[in-house]
Amino acid sequence: MPHTTPYRPGDVFTLKSGGRLMTATWVGPVAFAPGTWLICEWLDDAGKPQQGMFDAVTLEPIVHV
Repeated sequence: MPHTTPYRPGDVFTLKSGGRLMTATWVGPVAFAPGTWLICEWLDDAGKPQQGMFDAVTLEPIVHV
């Protein structure tokens, strides 16, 4: 069964707990855990690029109108 999710690379998120805006660079399943996972990138306070992997349930999509 193919993996389906409403999210795509390029979508913008923030953690539901708050934080910086992050851009998804990869979206999909992982071998070690169920659910949808995203690799996101953002800039820290010093302007340095950061990257992390997040379970989709911990993220809030940012909708631009």
